[in-house]
Amino acid sequence: MQIILVDDSLQVRDSLRQMLEQLSPDTAEIMEAGCDASALRLIQKHRPELIITDAKLLLLGEAPLLEQLYGQHTYGRMIVTSSHAFILKAFCRGGMDSLLKPIGLQALEEALLESAGTSSGNGNLCLPIKSPCPCPYSPRT
Repeated sequence: MQIILVDDSLQVRDSLRQMLEQLSPDTAEIMEAGCDASALRLIQKHRPELIITDAKLLLLGEAPLLEQLYGQHTYGRMIVTSSHAFILKAFCRGGMDSLLKPIGLQALEEALLESAGTSSGNGNLCLPIKSPCPCPYSPRT
């Protein structure tokens, strides 16, 4: 499984990577990028099953960027992160899952389980990703 973490902060990406490795030690590949064009190229090249991205990436540029990325990302899930609940509310109305920063281990696990719709039953996450669907706004803390 491929996961792409997108955030300007190396510290946030490191923290998310460590939590993902703890929750799902058998995760195949975790890639990282800042909130810039390199993230979009990485997403387009690898077509990951899961993107965990800071809202900043989706807010850069104009609305067509968001539409293009979300329109192309029908093969996996996207979880949007932000320090601002009002930003997450807008994304969630568009059908994306959200995580309120700072992100804790339990909140990340809940978001992944909700996105995947399953658990392996042995305490480790099993992350088969389903196609995007609308979510109620309930940022996880």
